[in-house]
Amino acid sequence: PNTKLCRSKQWYQRRVREMSKSKIVLVVDVSAKNLAELCSVFLRFTLQRMYNTPENSIAVILAGTSGTDVSQINGKTDTFSHITVSRALLPADRDVVHLLQDIPEKHAVGSVKINLVGALEAAVRLFHQEKSKTHWMSENRVMLFTDNEAIFHGNMEFVATEMNGIKPQIIFKLIGPGLYDNERDTQEVLSSLPDNCQQMSRFCDQVEQGECLSTEDALEITGSYKRKKTRQTFTFKGCLEIGSSTALPVYITSKVQKAKHSQDFVTCDESGEKVVIDRVYHLNDEKQTPVDPDAMNKGYRYGKTYIPISKIDASLMAPQSDKELQLICTTKKSNLRKEELITSSANAVVAAATDTMGGAKLSAFAAALHQLNMVAICRYVKKRDATPALCALVPNVKDFCAALMMVELPFANDLRRGELPRIKASPTDSQLAAVDSLIDSMDLNSKPEYKATDAGDPDIRRRYDCVIHKALHPDKPIPAAAAKQYFNYPTFDESIEAVKQCSQVFPIQVVESKKRLKRTAQDMFKEEEENGEGEMKKIKKEDIRIDNLLGMETTIGTASPVQNFLAVINKLGPKPACLQLCEVITSLVRHGGENVKECLISLRECAVREGLAVLFNDYLKEAFTHVTIKAICLEDKISLIHRDESSSSTLAPGEAEFFLRHGGENVKECLISLRECAVREGLAVLFNDYLKEAFTHVTIKAICLEDKISLIHRDESSSSTLAPGEAEFFLNGDKICAELEEDDDDDLLDML
Repeated sequence: PNTKLCRSKQWYQRRVREMSKSKIVLVVDVSAKNLAELCSVFLRFTLQRMYNTPENSIAVILAGTSGTDVSQINGKTDTFSHITVSRALLPADRDVVHLLQDIPEKHAVGSVKINLVGALEAAVRLFHQEKSKTHWMSENRVMLFTDNEAIFHGNMEFVATEMNGIKPQIIFKLIGPGLYDNERDTQEVLSSLPDNCQQMSRFCDQVEQGECLSTEDALEITGSYKRKKTRQTFTFKGCLEIGSSTALPVYITSKVQKAKHSQDFVTCDESGEKVVIDRVYHLNDEKQTPVDPDAMNKGYRYGKTYIPISKIDASLMAPQSDKELQLICTTKKSNLRKEELITSSANAVVAAATDTMGGAKLSAFAAALHQLNMVAICRYVKKRDATPALCALVPNVKDFCAALMMVELPFANDLRRGELPRIKASPTDSQLAAVDSLIDSMDLNSKPEYKATDAGDPDIRRRYDCVIHKALHPDKPIPAAAAKQYFNYPTFDESIEAVKQCSQVFPIQVVESKKRLKRTAQDMFKEEEENGEGEMKKIKKEDIRIDNLLGMETTIGTASPVQNFLAVINKLGPKPACLQLCEVITSLVRHGGENVKECLISLRECAVREGLAVLFNDYLKEAFTHVTIKAICLEDKISLIHRDESSSSTLAPGEAEFFLRHGGENVKECLISLRECAVREGLAVLFNDYLKEAFTHVTIKAICLEDKISLIHRDESSSSTLAPGEAEFFLNGDKICAELEEDDDDDLLDML
């Protein structure tokens, strides 16, 4: 295959790292008076860059040292006098942090003032000697740290031209001298500065991406965690299909997305060396037979066995679908519940910036939905063979644009069924007034300086501080910090009175829960004393229950449920006792308890004796679906209670027998429903043929005779050819013949 078209995942990851990689050269004037402040600035800057983009390469050039070392750039000693290239362009690690920390101690004494243009020329040589390719989206940076007394003259135009010619173009930052003042005119400030500062300002202007920052501004910028810059990306480029002939070209971009930690964690030892993980796979048998990782498959649990799914099967399990965004229907915006619109990400559906006609079509579609107060429901497939999603396109119409916001809707499996607790008491007028004043006092419009969009993620900021602390102080533990320290939120002094008022109208009482202590044998009896005599612990009066002593329990336990059931009948009555026993039987079946058969027999006997047949029959119909209860009923012939056993039942004996034989189906209701459907739909012949054949069964015959379920005649349905007398004779033929035999009417009997 063509390797240019078939790229691996590792290749794309490597390209992304190259695009985010930056080359940074730090030029430090060690003769500066404010070297300590400058050290804190470039140290914070380096730590930030290492945290956000660990792939950066950092070089360090020291200007004004007592010695000279330019061997890494192949420079001459006389050209780069008192300049030391301490570190070439190498990937950032802990060594560069220690190098920057030690600059004030090692080089502050014995430093000399030199021309800093030579140090910048050495920085340019480092970029020329770098052999690795630099992606056009990466960055090249040169940062010069000095003060107002630095010497700056010479071949500045040559160095500026070289910086502008390197691709990608070098971003130059001059940190230290305060060359500008926001309250005064720039030219007025420059005219009052010494010549060396004016030369620095001209050099910054000659470099196309040059900038000068004071030490205070740099400390403010690098003082806290700096969020990583993210560029706008489009997750979908395709068409919004409306029907079979209309398609709107659209792009989908993320507006809100949950931020992830920029660090990729690896396993390492205490010294910081990366640990290589070597995995060995084997079967779960006695010999622990080794298994080749390529021969392993995913196993899906199916009962007590595992169904292996190979890689080929796994690829076929994925839904076969193309990338698309297809309109299904439109609906009122009120049909979407508020909780369904709350998602972790928000996507915007827009037209391409260069597509004027497509933008007009999409704007018209969004404006129409906005006017009608409706939303569009779409089927969304992000990429080929991806899982389809159900999305809602909500119109977002403003004065300068009209777009659609896409929100993913939940499927039936995603919904959580649960009722919210109902409010039993309504608030009083004083309580409503107190809450109104509290809301008004905490209005965010009174704090225009606070912007919620500037609040950073506390978890990411805390993680950043901890990593930086361990990088600077590897032997010290991470200091503890409260969560409020990393969560910036406004304070409202006006709300203090409102909070006090709310606490007065909403009194809160602390209710202490009574803890029930577990009693053991050691609690009941004291330990033996030194003389060897034991003393029985006194039992409290409240531990003695008169109901237990008299055998008058009010609850049925699972240890001896039948005995408790008979006792509860005498205490509470038959019906409450039967309801309790039903719950106990269900609990025993659910947890695999014993005495289920004895409980069912006792419950049935009590229901027959006390006229509670309806209660027992309803419970048995519901519980008969459980395998344990069904097996017990079939084995011991425990069926429904019919009217021959208790007058409180309306079931025929045949129905009870049919229930036990056929798994609890209700025969009478089925026959009645079948007959009504046959009359309504003109299927009288089908029903009559079935009933003639099934009438030989004792249960069916008993139900038909009891409830007068006979054949369908022509007065009921035109699809039948039977006369009403024929249908009546089919049902009562035996009875009519018996009466004729008693009357000795042989001629009529022969005719029949």
